[in-house]
Amino acid sequence: MNSFDIRIPGYTIHSAVGHGGMASVYLATQDSLNRKVAIKVLRNSSEAGIGERFINEARYIAGLNSPHVITIYDISQLESGDYYIAMEFVGGGDVTENLARLSTPRDILAMIRQVALALAVVHDNGIIHRDVKPTNILFRKDGTAVLTDFGIAKDVDSDSDLTQAGFSLGSPAYSSPEQAQCLPIDVTTDIYSLGVVLLELLVGQNPFKGDSHTSTAVNHIQQPVPALPAEFTYLAPLINRMLAKLPGERYQSCREMIADIEKILEMDDERGGELSSPRPSALSRLPGWIKGGLATLATSAALLAVYFGIFYQSETEREIERLLGQADLRMQAGHYLAPAGDNARDFYRQVLALDSTNLNAALGVKTAEQRQLDAYLTQGAQALQRGRLQRPEGENALHYFRQALQIDAANARAHAGIAQVIDEYIRLARAEIIDSDYRGAHYYVDSGLSIAPQNEVLLSLSTELKQKREQRQAQLQKAQQQKPQQQVTQKPKEKSRTVRTVIRNVLDKFRDTISGD
Repeated sequence: MNSFDIRIPGYTIHSAVGHGGMASVYLATQDSLNRKVAIKVLRNSSEAGIGERFINEARYIAGLNSPHVITIYDISQLESGDYYIAMEFVGGGDVTENLARLSTPRDILAMIRQVALALAVVHDNGIIHRDVKPTNILFRKDGTAVLTDFGIAKDVDSDSDLTQAGFSLGSPAYSSPEQAQCLPIDVTTDIYSLGVVLLELLVGQNPFKGDSHTSTAVNHIQQPVPALPAEFTYLAPLINRMLAKLPGERYQSCREMIADIEKILEMDDERGGELSSPRPSALSRLPGWIKGGLATLATSAALLAVYFGIFYQSETEREIERLLGQADLRMQAGHYLAPAGDNARDFYRQVLALDSTNLNAALGVKTAEQRQLDAYLTQGAQALQRGRLQRPEGENALHYFRQALQIDAANARAHAGIAQVIDEYIRLARAEIIDSDYRGAHYYVDSGLSIAPQNEVLLSLSTELKQKREQRQAQLQKAQQQKPQQQVTQKPKEKSRTVRTVIRNVLDKFRDTISGD
């Protein structure tokens, strides 16, 4: 018997790791494999529905395959009737214990990306975690982030709501607006919670946390996302979308969000790794002469006003701020790359001309190009569906797909779209050949060859049409040669008919004369 008054066959209990409202977690060794494990023991398992939900938690996690989701080893029941789960022991602590490991924006984004990868797998398996928060994100010794505690997870394919008496709806400080209002939820609720974690790590506090659960819930529902410090403004599009009040305005999948995070990290690599610089505290950003003046509150307030005031901004900084504002307006209006000289990308490029290391502008260029690319691909697909292959000019499938390739020459969807245009010309040409409309078939073949001069199918159809044209010409020539012969054989008959007609007329007149006499 150990000092914790608990025995689990096959395991040696070493210490208590933590206690919650419904369960206790112990550090133990699995005797058969001599490995450290964490054992979560559910108290009062006999209460209606609680044991079943505990088992469901284990089954949910066991069905997931991700290096960023905690691993389940075993689930069983003690002699007392209480259930337990034996799982991977993650010894690196949670987010709150690893702030030193998360000292730079890049470290934070890398961790958020790993949790998002875990959530992507969770969501792919039809599960919503519903309790994403710093204490449910653990670290292995190698620094890998691991998502844990699926105790209130919801199976989106199940009709039953796992939230019952005694089970939390989630942690209020990280709950989505719809969670706070007990409304139906989807996978975007986890994205919102992860956005709160990201924001808290960047600014040093959770801006939605109030004095009570009620005030916190109201803040999530009503309070807008706070403006980020100047050094984090390039992350505003990411955070604002994660923390949108309406689920439909958030990222609709973790993979979509991961793509944007990776884009930011990639841009940072190209710009020399600004995100790897430690996050400056408000005090550390001040010059030494201001720090010394903080002893006198009135003096420090005046100095701070001067330091952070508009007069501190240089002319270049003000121009950059203006250009970024203009770029954002064009983005909102959908003017990503056009009209020339008055579009979002052009304004972002003007910023980069003034400050080549401006991540906000660099990311803006990429975002503007991506949005325009997506628009061209969508327009191309719609034009193709309507049969607008190369007409009308400037509003046809080929035009849109070629415009997409101007942005991304290797874009697979654009190349596939052009291939579909060619295939449609082939289909139309074959249909005309079947109907013996060779003129129409020639039009479609020539149109296809204008796009792909070396296309073997189109070249083969062109050869086939040439042969059919030659055959038709030969038939016409033969018909022309036969026509004069027919005319010659018909002439004597026509002559004899004429003679008979004259004789008949003479006889008729003779008879009329005799009758008259």
